[in-house]
Amino acid sequence: MTRTKVRKRGVGSALLAAALLGGATPALLPAAEADAAPLGRVCLFQDKERAGGAGHVAWAIRDPKKASHWIWGSTEGPSNGTYVPAGSSNGSWIKGGTWTQLRGSISTGRYDNYRCINTAGGNLKAAQQTYGRMKTNGYAVLTNNCLTKSLAIFRSYSPALTSAYLPDGKSKAPNYYFTTSLNNSRGWEKARTY
Repeated sequence: MTRTKVRKRGVGSALLAAALLGGATPALLPAAEADAAPLGRVCLFQDKERAGGAGHVAWAIRDPKKASHWIWGSTEGPSNGTYVPAGSSNGSWIKGGTWTQLRGSISTGRYDNYRCINTAGGNLKAAQQTYGRMKTNGYAVLTNNCLTKSLAIFRSYSPALTSAYLPDGKSKAPNYYFTTSLNNSRGWEKARTY
């Protein structure tokens, strides 16, 4: 019996044992984890009250090669709330770490809900490059804002997030997009209280 067959049998045994013991999501052993296909994940966080009730969003993406590592960020926009020319600060920020660090970083009582979708993989480098462009390309309240920048980062992370999964966010309020647009899209988990 080859080593690959032994490893696959070990994964099956671990999954069967977890299922029999009532584990809804069985943990994979390190060898099994290495054999598993990379799994990406993106999450959108909602702040219902910001922007006069139109809402605000932050984004997060998981490293498909290291499931415990995330990067996340947002664009806070200008103090006047409507426009920033390209090249000026638009309040964009980015951080990295574990899910627990993410929750501590952006859960200051500000965000109300979040929802996520898994992807077949993900490209952190492409997402970070898009973030770099987004932080210097200005801000326009209807067409180049916290939502549209988040969606651009998601699309560069996973081109599989086509319009069926990730509709256009231009001229849509973040609260409307978070509920109505994502409810009508494929694959998004239901909103969870943050």
